[in-house]
Amino acid sequence: MGQLKYRHVIVLYLLPALALYCTFFIVPFLKTFYYSFFDWNGFGKITYVGIKNYVNLASDPTFIGGIGKVLIWALLAILLKVGSGLVLASMLRRPVRGSKFFSSAFFMPVVISTAAIALMFTLIYDLDAGLLNSVLRQIGLGQLARTWLGDKTTAFYAVIAAPIWHTIGYFFIILLAGMQNISEEIYESATIDGATAWVLFTRITVPLVWPILQICIILAITGAIKNFDYVFIMTKGGPGTSTQVPATYMYDTIFVSLKYGYGTAIAFAIFLFSFIVTVLFRKLTSVKE
Repeated sequence: MGQLKYRHVIVLYLLPALALYCTFFIVPFLKTFYYSFFDWNGFGKITYVGIKNYVNLASDPTFIGGIGKVLIWALLAILLKVGSGLVLASMLRRPVRGSKFFSSAFFMPVVISTAAIALMFTLIYDLDAGLLNSVLRQIGLGQLARTWLGDKTTAFYAVIAAPIWHTIGYFFIILLAGMQNISEEIYESATIDGATAWVLFTRITVPLVWPILQICIILAITGAIKNFDYVFIMTKGGPGTSTQVPATYMYDTIFVSLKYGYGTAIAFAIFLFSFIVTVLFRKLTSVKE
């Protein structure tokens, strides 16, 4: 009887959080899915069109191109953000002189707002006063100077550089915390047996932090798929559609073109694509203990 009463108390405390979750996530999510079956500009007459929005989406070159871009983004995020975080965490796994300073320095960019980082990189890429072009001119590579965000061949990768630099420290801290939980005796035993630094890294560190590494990879993938702010602030999807990703395309469709039904179909497709990619990754990388 006492346990039953205790459970009722737990449920009572959970109700406010559950109500907020349903109000701000579940209900909007269901409404988004509902409106994706309609042709509506958000104000006037609403017309049921069934799965027409999804059929059109499957052949929409802008959306398909955006999916290709976020897949490239996700791959680079895994290699550069998670990879760099893993290497940096491995270097600072053992407390050494200055390790706390370097840990703070690596994490510092994470606390800066996305808008500030995006504006900073926009200034770095400026044709005349930008740091990147100035450095290229100083080292005799002035012919490579360009409007990095205005050139279709470089704009997308120039945008990607901002979130990669911004969030390396985030993955670094997560992986460092995981590595510091590994017993030092394991490394000492392997070292006595003649293991090199590379063997210690690949045969001990990576396998033992693999569950945490999986989470980091999933965060990098989903972050790339749903990314909006960097692109919106730095290029707004331009020049042309060279940096248009699904999230910015959804925004333009709903708030610029006033195609609310089609835009909500894009929103649900982003969620579905992110969910499928995450599940596939978990299936492909799952290992038995």
